[in-house]
Amino acid sequence: MFVGISIILVLIIMGGLIAFLGDKIGSKVGKKRLTLFGLRPKYTSVIVTIISGTLISFFTMAVLAVASENVRVALFGLNKLYAEMDELNTEIAAKNKALDEGQRQLQARTKEVAEMEKKTQDISAELSRVEEQRNYMESQLAVVQEAYDRAQANVHASAEEIKELEQTRQELTGTISKLDEEKTILIQSIAAIREGTVLFRAGQILSTAVVDEHMTEDNAAQVLSSILRDINTTLRERLNIQDENAIVVRVLRKDFEDAVQKITQSPVKKLIRITAAENIILGESTIVDFDIHDNVRVYASGETVFAADMDSEAYRGYKNHDVKVLHFLKDINAAAAAKGVLPDPITGNIGQLDTREMLDVIQRVKELDGHCRLTATAKHDIYTAGPVVIDVAVTPT
Repeated sequence: MFVGISIILVLIIMGGLIAFLGDKIGSKVGKKRLTLFGLRPKYTSVIVTIISGTLISFFTMAVLAVASENVRVALFGLNKLYAEMDELNTEIAAKNKALDEGQRQLQARTKEVAEMEKKTQDISAELSRVEEQRNYMESQLAVVQEAYDRAQANVHASAEEIKELEQTRQELTGTISKLDEEKTILIQSIAAIREGTVLFRAGQILSTAVVDEHMTEDNAAQVLSSILRDINTTLRERLNIQDENAIVVRVLRKDFEDAVQKITQSPVKKLIRITAAENIILGESTIVDFDIHDNVRVYASGETVFAADMDSEAYRGYKNHDVKVLHFLKDINAAAAAKGVLPDPITGNIGQLDTREMLDVIQRVKELDGHCRLTATAKHDIYTAGPVVIDVAVTPT
């Protein structure tokens, strides 16, 4: 900035000096009556004034060009400077375009990571549910094992009770094995999101839906098609399939038509469970079945699900109170299933009692030495789909 101001000041001073010197030189030439090229003195003085002003301006610019690099650039390098500026502007535009593309790619990758994390969280939640159910089964197994050990140690225990305990232990061990398999599959599913392989177990529930009563055949077909499309979209996202037109869910035409007929003009709402027809590996179509039932309320909130006296004939044969409580829970499942509550296709369970509540019930039965009545009531309304969530009351008899 200082250099520019200096140049402006020099030009102002030189302009004034040029005007002054040109005037003086012209006046002297006019006074001496000099002639040039045979011209009159008046015109000769004008020409001399012009030539002297031009020479002074030329020498001024020459001195400035020698003294200042900025003046040389302004006089002789301006076109080159403009060309360099255009080139730099082109490079800046290219860099900005690349930056915008990089930001778009970053946003896309961020969205993919967020979707991946959501899928992982969903499967982790399912894994937590399976682990919780497995822990519940393990607690039941621990109770049975303890009772089994006591029955074996007690010389007065009947061989029939030992056999019953052994059978119950085997059943619980089998259930835990099933839950371990489901846990393994869920863990593999989490890895499959990154590795590309997912396995669905035969009979596994993929989705459930409730449809209205008194539907026409066309409406029923449209509803079932919509459910299948939603399942297809959900599974495609869960299996990390990027093709939006990919079809991963298929159903036999006859099964579809039978399902439509079951729904058409039904006087009650229908519960539809979509289950895997067989074990499926990623890359294969998932063939599904329709499991359709009337969706009705089986138990109202507070309604008694099952009740039994622990000193009745049905439980009198079990000397161990732990086994009595476990058989009471099995009888609840059987009663609810007989009433119309659907069990889980994989585990066969309908509901469960909180582990702490179960241990409290066992302790209360022991305190009363089995002279009590157990009453299981629904915590809330229970429909066909379940689960059977209950409270158990222990009353002395």
